[in-house]
Amino acid sequence: MLILTLFAVLLAPSDAKISMLNGQTHGGALSAISAADVEITENGALFKLPLEDVMAIEFPQIAPVASVESQMLFFFDGSQLHGSSIARTAKSLTAQTVLCGAIDANVDAIHAVRLQADNPSYTQQWNTFLKRNSEKDNLVVAKRDGSGLDFLAGIVSKVTSENVEFLLDGETISVPAERVYGIVFGRLPGSQTGTAGPDVSIQLTSIAGDVCNAKTMILEGDQLKAESAWGQMVSVPFNQLQKIDLSSGRIQFLAEMPALVERFDGIDPANSLFAGLIPPDQQKLLFGPQRNMTIERQSKLRLRGREFARGLCIHSRSELQWELKKQFSAMDCVVGVDDEVAFNGSHAVLLKIMGDDNVLFEKLIATSDDPLPLRLALDGVSKLTILVDFGDGSSVCDWLDIADARLVIAREKP
Repeated sequence: MLILTLFAVLLAPSDAKISMLNGQTHGGALSAISAADVEITENGALFKLPLEDVMAIEFPQIAPVASVESQMLFFFDGSQLHGSSIARTAKSLTAQTVLCGAIDANVDAIHAVRLQADNPSYTQQWNTFLKRNSEKDNLVVAKRDGSGLDFLAGIVSKVTSENVEFLLDGETISVPAERVYGIVFGRLPGSQTGTAGPDVSIQLTSIAGDVCNAKTMILEGDQLKAESAWGQMVSVPFNQLQKIDLSSGRIQFLAEMPALVERFDGIDPANSLFAGLIPPDQQKLLFGPQRNMTIERQSKLRLRGREFARGLCIHSRSELQWELKKQFSAMDCVVGVDDEVAFNGSHAVLLKIMGDDNVLFEKLIATSDDPLPLRLALDGVSKLTILVDFGDGSSVCDWLDIADARLVIAREKP
């Protein structure tokens, strides 16, 4: 359970933006947060907002900054912190961070460390190493010619500011720390990264892009005392925070839910000039619904310049259905024709959303339309169906984004 003591935050008016589970937002001076309420002064009036209804607290007036620390810690729970002075023994890892101060974590909590400054030329390779499943530690080094990264698989026994002790083929070698770009620590088969426990309900994001997942938090003066997901009490300077996300366990992203039915009827209407030119199996492979990326699978969903990390990109004619089991109260999303094709002419696509047998939303969406935010009530709905159809008798530019689609989990009725 989220535990917060009453505190005052000295911010200028409109410094805080509070998003609620019912889709409403509040903006103004954040004055207090207690175990039950968030207090905000909006347009001269004081509002007490139930904490259990708050999805996020953001501070949009605070500009992002680059971290002064070049090293990086990656935790199994998904936390990512810039740091310095990273050291590791057989049992623990320590480091200094701007966001959370001194870190002292069990080695089992650490997924990887990057010992050198981020090199954009290596980002893709480094991310590939982070996703790799290996029971051994991967010692990642930059090739001497600078052309990329390479690795050795073995066991890391110790990390200091000067050296990394590495057991390779039964022999311990000492590798200068300056030669090591990073280390991805081995993990047991079946273990996953980025998965926080059920009692982790808070995500703190800093102005430098650091992420700290936490179980509880208490503000003392200008410091937010948080019980981190890895079990350590840390002290976070409140003026370093960009966002406090409380949505964990309260929403479910539609793109992450398996579809009960996923039907693709083809990219061209029957009897059209181009119908049947591409075999059905090839059509589905090329133009079937995509999750968290566009149909071309090379870029994120984008509506009028705004990128979305999550959502669905659906080509006509497709129908998808999810089993909700009456577990959700609403769906929030932004719909529109993806920027990849929106500027290629004047065309339209039909979007129809149904809850069981009831039409919740139906509209022809043109390439020229601005992105449309939607909030649809789902109380008592067992099945959600989304149909993307030919809006103008053609499939030209029919790339419909249902961006940032999230389902609000219904509360248990007393």
